Amino acid sequence: MKKYIHQLICALAVAGLLLASCKKTEEQPTEPARIFKPGTLSVSAGATSAKLKWTQPLLSTGQNFKYSIDFSKDSLFSTIAYTGSSDSLGYVVTEANISVRTKYFARVKALATATQPESKYVVSSAFSLSGTQLFLPVRDSEIKETGVILRFTAAAGLSSIVLSPPTGTAITVALSSADVTAGLKVINGLSGSIKYSAELFAGTVSKGFLSFTTLTATNYTSIIGPETDLATTIAGAANGAVIGLRPGSYNLSSTATFITQKSIVLKSTSGNPADTKINFKEIDLEGTGAGVTFSGIELDGTAGAALYFINFIGSQANNALAATFTNVVIDNCIVHDATTAFMRGDRGSAARDFKINGITVSNSIVYNCGANGSSNYYTFHLNKMQFNTLTLSKSTFYNFGPGLVTASTTFSADPVPGVDISYCTFNGFGGNAKYALLDANANPVNFSIKNSIMANSPKSGTVVASAIRASAAGIALSIANTNYFNLNTTLAGGTALTFGTAALSGNLNVTLPWTADTNDFTLPAGSALRTAGTGGTALGDPRWAY
Repeated sequence: MKKYIHQLICALAVAGLLLASCKKTEEQPTEPARIFKPGTLSVSAGATSAKLKWTQPLLSTGQNFKYSIDFSKDSLFSTIAYTGSSDSLGYVVTEANISVRTKYFARVKALATATQPESKYVVSSAFSLSGTQLFLPVRDSEIKETGVILRFTAAAGLSSIVLSPPTGTAITVALSSADVTAGLKVINGLSGSIKYSAELFAGTVSKGFLSFTTLTATNYTSIIGPETDLATTIAGAANGAVIGLRPGSYNLSSTATFITQKSIVLKSTSGNPADTKINFKEIDLEGTGAGVTFSGIELDGTAGAALYFINFIGSQANNALAATFTNVVIDNCIVHDATTAFMRGDRGSAARDFKINGITVSNSIVYNCGANGSSNYYTFHLNKMQFNTLTLSKSTFYNFGPGLVTASTTFSADPVPGVDISYCTFNGFGGNAKYALLDANANPVNFSIKNSIMANSPKSGTVVASAIRASAAGIALSIANTNYFNLNTTLAGGTALTFGTAALSGNLNVTLPWTADTNDFTLPAGSALRTAGTGGTALGDPRWAY
């Protein structure tokens, strides 16, 4: 019995020794010492480089460490894109090491010393280099169905532009020395309705990046040239017709052109108003259903001694006959020389006899519309007309007047009509004791101007009553992020125009070297107005910023 008890005690003793041995092994550290892990890691990223900073490891006073820095496109660091080293508490990574416009994570560890193992990693949040941006914003009017004009700041070494569609093969377009000097490249041979990414290169180094979407291919009902009589083509067109105009000059100046109870599109096939022109006397939209879109055309009223560009009428026999019109769109056009008004819509017998949903002017230049200070007709003369929206964007209006918009006949409308103006340039306007920007009187009209420039009022020796007249309850009037200067009641000795009850915010009063006769509104190099708009954009019509 004693023999068995002795054997049991020995067995238990051996088991205890083995257990103690296992426990000691499990308690041995298997990870690097945590106290030498770098502290908080921050990243400050810019266009071409990012600066990493971290704090000194705990309990490391008086010790010198070297650090390893890894960069990866995923937070698990399954693939290392680049590795650097540092003997300080910071590191700068550049576009020579990692790609621009690509998300990266960084991790840092202290390397082992003679007395300590390497530390654990500290990992950053995601960051990216924005890349050098020499591309300028693409102008809406320079995006075509199968091409685009890309503009950029000229710089030595620029060599190519690479255009990448969502699928398929990228297109590389070489830049000549003339292209670089001009700061632009005309690119053709693209596909319609495709979003392209464009990257500008100097050799293999990225110098700019942007994206744009080509226009949807136009399905023309017919395409004509200057040898074809345009008036006959318009008269015979069906509702919804899209008439393409090849480059050249077309004549509608001998008599008024009637677009009767149908809506049609007149569009240049080039998309360029500099090479496609219509000489007009007056475009009359006649009766319910009448509407028109002009795109990529110069419209000149000089030869026809035009009174109006667009004139809304009920019928030729009775101008005042009630009618509901289809939308009017003026896009990428140059319209000039209508001595009375740009648009007249007040011929209805009573308020709301004339109705229209929307009037839009975009990417266009309008000038010499409204006799110098003597006309009673505003540029948009919409009294008695019920409209939902009047939208003016990325356009220039000069030498017009005596005011911009009138809709002063009081009537109840739901919804309240809105005038929305953005990124426009206005110069040389107002007179004949009218209201320079808006006369709504007691009629409810919402009115907004933003990211625009207004200058030089009045344009004649007459007076301006004020900038805005609008007294209806509950309306919204606002002027924001807009520069205005030399807006007065008279040319000499007048007082500055006020904006009534309009809410004002973020506006500037920077004087530019413009007079009432200026027709080139290019913003001076270095002007604060080039970056004073929403999101750092330029104020006014974008075409004048570059």
